[in-house]
Amino acid sequence: MCRLLGMVTGPLELPPAGLPSWYHCVGAPHALRHQAETGKVPPGNPPGHEDSWGLGWLDRAGQVSLLRQVGSASGSAYFVFASETASKTASVFLGHLRKASCGAVTSDNAHPVRVDPLEGESGDSLLVIHNGTLKGALLSWVQEEGKAAGRREAHSDSDTVALAGWIAAQVGHIGGEQRPKKLAEALRQLLTQAAHDGDATQNYTAINLLIAAPEGLYALRQCSKNADYYTLSARPLQEGGWVLASEPTDTEAGWEALTPGELVFYSAHDSAVQKEIVV
Repeated sequence: MCRLLGMVTGPLELPPAGLPSWYHCVGAPHALRHQAETGKVPPGNPPGHEDSWGLGWLDRAGQVSLLRQVGSASGSAYFVFASETASKTASVFLGHLRKASCGAVTSDNAHPVRVDPLEGESGDSLLVIHNGTLKGALLSWVQEEGKAAGRREAHSDSDTVALAGWIAAQVGHIGGEQRPKKLAEALRQLLTQAAHDGDATQNYTAINLLIAAPEGLYALRQCSKNADYYTLSARPLQEGGWVLASEPTDTEAGWEALTPGELVFYSAHDSAVQKEIVV
């Protein structure tokens, strides 16, 4: 159970304006920092998404920056510092607030989760954030698939860390141009596996994902329950590019909910928005 934020820059041919990461993390009326205390929670849950927070981003060269911390973003000076720093270099940006449901409350289990190529393997580093919980047979399947692929993340007590390792095993080595379709195929397999016994609620609450890659930002909204909590919306940025959030960070016009079961790819190199049905 978490709150997500993602941003991606506009086309390369536009003058570089940076990403308004400080505004959407700190300064906006319903910025991510405020959502740590005031963000929506599922029915019957205590308020707050204050177990941990993380901010991560990739620059134009695909180099990764990542800062994660246990505790609430609402009172963290490091959270403010990182949101300011990202605006100078980020091409694709992720922010996350954690309300733990699976896995210990540690910095290693905070999101974004960074997944790198295996030793001797070519490929890209990716950043992954997730809202929802994998459980039951689906979590076991993700862990076993990850172990078979040699991913150390499969041994984590966090469902998101295991899922990030599985994603890396599926598409981390795939070239950027081919990754949108390959990721859609992998997520289609994941969701087919989740529905195998006919009751997806036994296998996950939600698989709301934002994935940062050198080529752009990937987004998926999919839940099996509590659809009014497991939300994800997007709006275009005035500077070019896009901002996505579990809850809109401001009152600007243009926020639109993502269609459940649809993987959306927002390119960091041109104005392309690509969509693939995965369920």
